[in-house]
Amino acid sequence: MTKKIVTRFAPSPTGYLHIGGVRTALFNFVFSRKNNGTFLVRIEDTDKERSEEQYITAIMDGLDWVGLNPDHEPIKQSDRFDVYKEEAFRLVEEGKAYKDDGAIRLKVNKEGSILVKDLVYGDIEFLNKELDDLVILRSDNSPTYHFCNVIDDNYQQVTHIIRGEDHLPNTPKQIQIISALGYDGFEYAHLPLVLGEDKKRLSKRHAATDLMSYKEEGYLPEAVLNMLAKLGWSNTEKDIFTTDDLIKIFDVGDIQRSGAVFDKERLNFINQNHMAMKTDDELMDLLKIFNEKNGFSLSDHHDPERLVRLCVGSGNNFSEISNFIKPFVIDFDEYDKADFDKHLLESESVLNYFKESIHSISDWDEAIFEEIINSAMKDLSLPMPKIGLPLRVALLGRAKSPPLSSTIYLIEKNKTIERLDKALKLISEH
Repeated sequence: MTKKIVTRFAPSPTGYLHIGGVRTALFNFVFSRKNNGTFLVRIEDTDKERSEEQYITAIMDGLDWVGLNPDHEPIKQSDRFDVYKEEAFRLVEEGKAYKDDGAIRLKVNKEGSILVKDLVYGDIEFLNKELDDLVILRSDNSPTYHFCNVIDDNYQQVTHIIRGEDHLPNTPKQIQIISALGYDGFEYAHLPLVLGEDKKRLSKRHAATDLMSYKEEGYLPEAVLNMLAKLGWSNTEKDIFTTDDLIKIFDVGDIQRSGAVFDKERLNFINQNHMAMKTDDELMDLLKIFNEKNGFSLSDHHDPERLVRLCVGSGNNFSEISNFIKPFVIDFDEYDKADFDKHLLESESVLNYFKESIHSISDWDEAIFEEIINSAMKDLSLPMPKIGLPLRVALLGRAKSPPLSSTIYLIEKNKTIERLDKALKLISEH
């Protein structure tokens, strides 16, 4: 009878959830779902000095944010020290381990070699003579990483160990422990490391490595997972897909062996695509927390749906989009100096033309603004940039905005006239 597939993600709570760890969790999750299996999380907190409860909370919050929740409550290694101690003494009684200066060491078989059949890297042979007898229980009765790792994988009935390639050298040591304990063993798939742009292991000098910093910046969890799935795995020409899509097409055999580069610009592209697929209501809801930080609410705008839809492509994440939307809703404090100097200083005729044209309008409508823009180009003998850029700077404090007719519509009439007056006053003072 075929065993039910069980995978696990086993982080150490000595820091926040690393973006590379999320990729490992994702592949474990997807592989288990693809095979109707079970996905588990185990907290490896045997390092008493560095492990902290706040990091356990942060890790579980991060997994919850990206939707990689385990099928059962996580176990903590710190709750199982008696189990590890019992197994260590069993090995001593069986003559497979011995006491050494208060610690317990496993007698390693130095003959021959161990063949690791890795689902990504293929068959890899390790010579046993290169291994020393392994400490499995320290003199203070705390277990070593390799020992409790093996015991817990067996206890949790894990079938496939999917982890970073930096763990590959640990595998022959763990197989020695598996053999001594009389366990069946596991299948292995080691993942290529997540690298920075300089092809060195991803660290804070390349990009933020803490998963939740991407939440705080306003990235979508589905976009983060989409990006991470493409790091070291490929079975589709599609750039944009959901985790459900990934589950349908995922195969361990499609994981590549070479390290994968984390590219923030690539994440931006993927996130923009996922944001664009959201409904207006979803976008407004997702923007709410960022708008609050910026001191405004979309409920104060006369057409928030139109505003959000036109501005969703203006930023890489919700934080940037909220900043972009802000002057449409509340007054801005200052002009972009370069835009002011370049576009506004010689634009009195344009600003006055629009101020006079807008005064007499009763219907605040984009079609009417299009007519005024066309008339202005004709009457003032100016090309569109000489009209659009000064108006954008006058109305928003910057030269970037949606189409000009939409930009005017999205600012209320009184506010539009006030801002034109303010810009004209500043021009006259220069």
